[in-house]
Amino acid sequence: MKNLLLSLGLFLAVLMAADDHKSKPQTDKNKMINNPNHLMSFQECKEVKDGIGGLLALSEVTWQAIEKDPENEEKWLEAALIADIAANYSEIYDVWCKDMIAQRMKMRKMMGKKNKETKKE
Repeated sequence: MKNLLLSLGLFLAVLMAADDHKSKPQTDKNKMINNPNHLMSFQECKEVKDGIGGLLALSEVTWQAIEKDPENEEKWLEAALIADIAANYSEIYDVWCKDMIAQRMKMRKMMGKKNKETKKE
């Protein structure tokens, strides 16, 4: 069972890190080329966020199984593994994506204000 659990964790980690390897011009279009601190595109950040949501949903199922049988050590190990993976990906999202997305939303608001001012004139 431990091997199955570790295989599941490894599979999820590889699946979330996998990229569909688009051609260079398409990938560069989505990245903020002028800022060297941005390593991930908006699409990659969205995929990381969706992966974190999937891990949290998976952990909910595991916790429900633990509530039914608190003595099941394999479920406790599974819950710890899922929590660790989710925490790692949350840290990645927080460091590489959160500020970039906030900046993008701020720029959209500014563009919306400019468009309103242009229409008034």
